[in-house]
Amino acid sequence: MSVQGVNNRILTDDIIVKEALRLLKNNLVTAPLVHRDLEKRFAKVGDVISLQKPFRTKTAAGRTLQKQPMIDQTVPFRIDRQEHFGLEVTMRDRTMSIERFSERYLKSGIIQIANVIDRSILLQFKKAFFSSGTPGTAITLKSFHLAKAHMNNVAVPSDGMRRCILNSLDAAEISDAISNKFNEQMVKGAIQKGYMGPLADFDMFESANTPTHTVGNYAGTPQTNGASQTGSTLVTDGWSTGITGLLKAGDVFTIAGVFEINPQSYQSTGRLQHFVVTADVNSDGSGNASIPISPAINDGTLTTVDVEGNTLSLKAYQNVSAAPADGAAITVLGSAGETYREDYLFHRDAVALAMIDLELPQSATVKSRVRDPDSGLSLAMTGAYDINNQTEVTRIDAVWGTDMIYPELAHRLWSDN
Repeated sequence: MSVQGVNNRILTDDIIVKEALRLLKNNLVTAPLVHRDLEKRFAKVGDVISLQKPFRTKTAAGRTLQKQPMIDQTVPFRIDRQEHFGLEVTMRDRTMSIERFSERYLKSGIIQIANVIDRSILLQFKKAFFSSGTPGTAITLKSFHLAKAHMNNVAVPSDGMRRCILNSLDAAEISDAISNKFNEQMVKGAIQKGYMGPLADFDMFESANTPTHTVGNYAGTPQTNGASQTGSTLVTDGWSTGITGLLKAGDVFTIAGVFEINPQSYQSTGRLQHFVVTADVNSDGSGNASIPISPAINDGTLTTVDVEGNTLSLKAYQNVSAAPADGAAITVLGSAGETYREDYLFHRDAVALAMIDLELPQSATVKSRVRDPDSGLSLAMTGAYDINNQTEVTRIDAVWGTDMIYPELAHRLWSDN
């Protein structure tokens, strides 16, 4: 990708955009860690596809066949993000070496785009519901290993594709804790940006883009309002009245008596199921609130209706030991209004990223596009020549989409303020 600008050799559009892609690839931390096999299914910005999840079935004892319905479960995925930066260069600038041109014109903008892409991925982890740790208390090696155990209990695959992303402060804590034990092994071969090494079946990375979470302004003595509730909305009461921002998207809570189960054995793990709030919630004048949640509560009795109007059982997708009783206490993780650091442990397939090629305008005098076949990354460069000032006004764009497609494969590790 390097061409020396000697003897008045002009840097071409292709050389510049390839150098920009090299910089992008070298400055991404999170993007290489998630699922990357969707690009071929998209064509342009705004495209939406439906990702089909694998069928799940539940075994039955005895000789008599018990049929299980094969139910399609899909997740919508959209290309909806675009980030760019602009630069104005003269023809004389194009006689620079690519190294000088990269340092002067490309590096700052590409690093910012890389950070925006990484942060857009990390924000998806606010949709994860499994979590551990104590909000307000910094993580330790023990809390890290407990999180791993919780992931094992809910059958997150341990197949060499588990990753961990720590915010910078927690990364420092963990690095210090292991410095006298595993440091030499951990840093051996650590050539990827942000890579800290392996620990307890996880490839560990550090990122300054890891978002914090601010808990809603909840108050009162919340409880369920109605017995045997299932589905993705929980009806509650007992909150303080008229609170705007009672709960925020990303808040996590438990319900007394509702335990998580192992999706292979369908037996309780002995730990309360965690639910994440999927949209901001307010309480009304009587202290009531309907909370949109993930996962949908399924005690094995939940059903769905197919396109032909048939009612189908979702017993194979059971995720809790029992539906909540009426008046079951609700406990929100973290103190109201407080902000906490978080770290993320996850399987590669929890989150997906897709980058597509931007359509190049026919009228552009500067236009070039490049895709890296290994990483799936793509950038486009377009621009026009200003004849009066003998400059080129150029922009470099990245277009992508990202979403959490398997939240059950991710785990939020709460940390200090």
